[in-house]
Amino acid sequence: MDEHENRRSSYPLTIPDALLQSEAMQQACAARNFREIFRLVNRRTGTSHAAMAAAIGKMTSSRVSDVIRGVRGIRGQEVMERVADGFGIPGEMLGLPRRPWQGSPEDSVRPEASTYPDSADQKTSGALPIPRMGDSDEINIEYSDLRGDDFLSDSHDMLLVSVWIEGRKQLMAINRRSILAGTVGGVLQGVGISQVPVLESGSALKSASFPKLKDSQVDAAIEHLQDMWHALVRMDNLFGPRHALASVHQQLSILESLLEHVRGNQRHEVLGLASKYAESAAWLHEDSADMASAEKWTRQAMEWATESGDQLMVSWTLFRRSQQATTRKNAAQTISLAQSVQRNAAALTAPVRAAARQQEAHGYALDGDERACQQRLDEAHAFAASPDAKGDGRTGHGDFCTPSYIEIQRANCWLTMSRPDRAVPVFERALVELPDVYQRDRGLAQVRLSMAYAGIGEYDAAATEAASALQIARISGSTRTLNEAVSVANAIGVKCDSPAVANLITAVRSETEF
Repeated sequence: MDEHENRRSSYPLTIPDALLQSEAMQQACAARNFREIFRLVNRRTGTSHAAMAAAIGKMTSSRVSDVIRGVRGIRGQEVMERVADGFGIPGEMLGLPRRPWQGSPEDSVRPEASTYPDSADQKTSGALPIPRMGDSDEINIEYSDLRGDDFLSDSHDMLLVSVWIEGRKQLMAINRRSILAGTVGGVLQGVGISQVPVLESGSALKSASFPKLKDSQVDAAIEHLQDMWHALVRMDNLFGPRHALASVHQQLSILESLLEHVRGNQRHEVLGLASKYAESAAWLHEDSADMASAEKWTRQAMEWATESGDQLMVSWTLFRRSQQATTRKNAAQTISLAQSVQRNAAALTAPVRAAARQQEAHGYALDGDERACQQRLDEAHAFAASPDAKGDGRTGHGDFCTPSYIEIQRANCWLTMSRPDRAVPVFERALVELPDVYQRDRGLAQVRLSMAYAGIGEYDAAATEAASALQIARISGSTRTLNEAVSVANAIGVKCDSPAVANLITAVRSETEF
């Protein structure tokens, strides 16, 4: 390794030379196409969004995700320079001044890279480590997913991997989980886990996401992931699924890997934590209007909770199944599942009791049973969570089920029973009292209020609330809220042509980020 390479490799996330010199990377850099640059680094090196953000500095993993999806861009020169330094990209490739690590122009003369033909019959000898960020660029791995982009999906287990070894490329079939450590290296290094799995010569795959850990390492990982879960719950409440879903799936991948090895009490702890993350994934998918994934992860959460013996979590997954039945407008299942939660009374906290009762009320609303619906909602208030909760789940399941949340559900039930006149004043009062931390819930409540206004012919008020909800949906990525805002716009657009309604229609038509 020459002097130039030594200087370049000292930066946080030095991408392999093979990637840097690839035509795709050179074209992306010449066009300052940071979306493509980020995508190449993420896909071809297996580096997580969190590790990329850490390398660049002053950037979050959610912003990296937004750049890759084209939601946001990179514009300021100072940010571009941080990207160049973080990834080890020479300044001239991005039209920037020479970077400090490049040295003087005389130092930059380097021999041209040699090219080698593909070799289909080349055999490897010894073990081949899966490189992590900072490894020598003499080994580069390119991932080729036969299914699509999401290589961490558990729908299919195999990837074709083009492995460059001393200048020669070989194609190998590798289990997704065996490359997981490369994508979560930043998190694992934080808890003292630095080893990665190896593929042995003559073997198609070596299953194990990472080797068996010491008890102290597992304990540290559990503590770290527990703190991460609380942060993700709060992030969801504040900003919605766009910012939380990718992180939840990353942590789930780590937990699934830990479950391959842990035993005894530690296994019960990991199972309990995994069930929480799975339930969070279910909710985030539901808010993203992906009900198939929501139901899949709810079932997985129930399985892990059952294995761990966590009766409270089992009950909570039944509550979530009841919510999903409400979305399908299945009154009988909504009521039955909510009642099954309440039968396990000894395991329930007060907020879970409140959540189950208000959920049962939704079933009665679907049935048109006004009296039973209102009775269950009144009962829920006796168990409501404190409005002072921070929205991070630290006080347990159902901490969102505050008095204002229950009243919002009362208003929703009035809408279900075709009584928008009763829903409007309840929504108006509850929104004033809703804690600020529940911004995503606020957006959904506002779009439902707009439906109620439309139902009583107050079209300007409906347009105002729908526009506000649309803004929250854009920020949070809540497809459910967006869809309902669009429905309101369509409904009132044929009834009224006032400026407020026209502005809402324009906002909906200009919406391109979902």
